[in-house]
Amino acid sequence: MSKLFNENLGIATNSTELAKLKKKFSSYDPFYVAVSTMTTRPEFREWLGTVWQQYEPYADTNFVSEFKRQFAQRAWELHLGATLINRGYKLGNHRNTGPDFKILDENRNVWVEAIAVKKGDGNDKVPNIEHGKAMDVPEKEMLLRLTAGLVEKYQKYLSYLKSGQVNSNDPFVIAVDRSDLEHPDAQIPLILKCLFAIGHQVLFLKTNKPKPKTEGSTWSAREHVGKKSGSDIGMFMFRDSSFEGISAVIYCARNILNSPRNHKQIGDGFVVVHNPFAKNPLVDGFFKFAETWKQEGKRLRKLESQR
Repeated sequence: MSKLFNENLGIATNSTELAKLKKKFSSYDPFYVAVSTMTTRPEFREWLGTVWQQYEPYADTNFVSEFKRQFAQRAWELHLGATLINRGYKLGNHRNTGPDFKILDENRNVWVEAIAVKKGDGNDKVPNIEHGKAMDVPEKEMLLRLTAGLVEKYQKYLSYLKSGQVNSNDPFVIAVDRSDLEHPDAQIPLILKCLFAIGHQVLFLKTNKPKPKTEGSTWSAREHVGKKSGSDIGMFMFRDSSFEGISAVIYCARNILNSPRNHKQIGDGFVVVHNPFAKNPLVDGFFKFAETWKQEGKRLRKLESQR
C-alpha cells in the first residue's frame, strides 16, 4: 500500500514559509505543496490518505507521482473514484491506457473519463478572482474552457472505440471538475448552458400600476460563444446527435478540499446531465447521489432525487 504524501517537504506555518517551499519544490504542483506542508491541513491529508486506500486498487500505477505534479486532475479522479466506491458502485479492474473508470452494470460496462479543466493560457483565459474587488463572472471564458474539456474527452472516446477498449454499445460518461475556474455558477449549473445552448434568463413583466409585476421567465438561446480571435465555438453538444456517444456528463464545481468527507455524503453537489440523443443512454437515477437534469420533449428539467 503506497502513500499519497510519501515525502517530507517541510512545514509551513504561514504564507511566507509556504512561498519558500513552493519555490524550492517548483517541479511539484503548488497546491500539492500547500496540502503537504501547511500545519492547518493535517485532517485533510489524513482523510485523503483514507480514501486513497479505497481507490488505489483502481488507480493508474503512476498515480502517486502524477498527484504531485497534476494535483487538480488527480484529486478529481480520487474524488470521483471514492464517491463511486462509497456510494456502492462496483468498479472493474483498471488499465493505464483505458478510460479512468469501468463501472460494472449487469451485462454491460459503464465507462467514465475524468477531466479537471484549467483556466487556460491564451487570450480567452479565465481571469483569477481578485479578492476584495467587484468583478463580473467571466461566463464566456468559463464556457469555452468547459467545451474544450468535453471535446478533448470526446476525442479520447473515439480513440477508445477505434482501439477496441470500449464497446460501441456501452455507455460512456465524461466527468468534469471545473473548481479550478474559481468563479461561481449563476442561477443554474453552467454545464447546462454549455450543453444546451442556454443564454440568459429573461423575465416577463406586466406593467400594472403602481409597479410592474413579474409574470414568468424563460431563457434566451446562445448557440455560440465568440473567442477573442474571432472564431465561434458551439454550445449545443446535447442539442443533436453529433455527440451521441456521450451518454451523460458528471459536473462538479467544488474541489475535493471543499467536498463532504462523510462516506454517506461524498459526492453531494455533483450534477449529472443526460444526453437526450445518446446512443447508449443511462437509466434515470443511475447516479443516485447527484442532482440530475434531463431533457423531456422541449423542456429541460431537474429530476426528483432518488436517493
